Amino acid sequence: MSDYSVNASAESPGSRPNSPPSCYSPHGVENIFASNAHIDPETLQDIATGLVQTIKNHKEIHRFAMLAFEDKIKRLESTIEGYAETYEQAPDGYVRNTMYPDLKIPLGEGAYTEAYWVTPAHNGYVQAYGQEQGPLDTPYSLPIYARAIYSSEPIEPLPAWFHQLLVGTPTVHANFAKAAHQLDDWGVAADIARYHKLDDDLSCINTELKRLEAEARAVRIAKTICEGWLELACAPKQLAHMECLATPFVR
Repeated sequence: MSDYSVNASAESPGSRPNSPPSCYSPHGVENIFASNAHIDPETLQDIATGLVQTIKNHKEIHRFAMLAFEDKIKRLESTIEGYAETYEQAPDGYVRNTMYPDLKIPLGEGAYTEAYWVTPAHNGYVQAYGQEQGPLDTPYSLPIYARAIYSSEPIEPLPAWFHQLLVGTPTVHANFAKAAHQLDDWGVAADIARYHKLDDDLSCINTELKRLEAEARAVRIAKTICEGWLELACAPKQLAHMECLATPFVR
């Protein structure tokens, strides 16, 4: 909005260009009247036209604002409908969590909610939704473990054949894992997948250790050779005057 300043020079109506009317703010018009005691009728008409244009602009801005609010309300209503559908039925591939009642989803600041819908994932995890979540939310990845079966019989160590299948070839392990997924306890399949990954990780670490050990041996040999060259050159005698820099116990 621009304040209007009155030009003292008079112009004939026919000499004014046909330009769009200017917009005037109420404050600007107030300043015009305060600083000009005598305003010609043509100027008053321009001011009145500018105020009308300002009112029209405000109405248009208000109309666009209302359209934006209506669009936001529709999007929020659509979001609420999506959440309502999630409460009534499980998302695709998910089931109601009845196996792990203690499985919780962290909400932050020490708060948790129950993992209401779950589906098996990879490497010992499940994907989970809380009851209050909907399709617009991202599922949580939560670790699960095999459930202990308590009985009066002593716990037996894993047999050799079981160990062999745990670390078997990709085809053997895939069939083994597929059979584990048929069990009621998803934690068994989760721990089998976790063990297999840990075994792969350990193999990579052992390979790296062997490489580092070989590199260390090569460095030790190089140090011995370097020491021999210094002995052949009688370096201690040539630098005997520097012995004072050594600590007493190594002289």
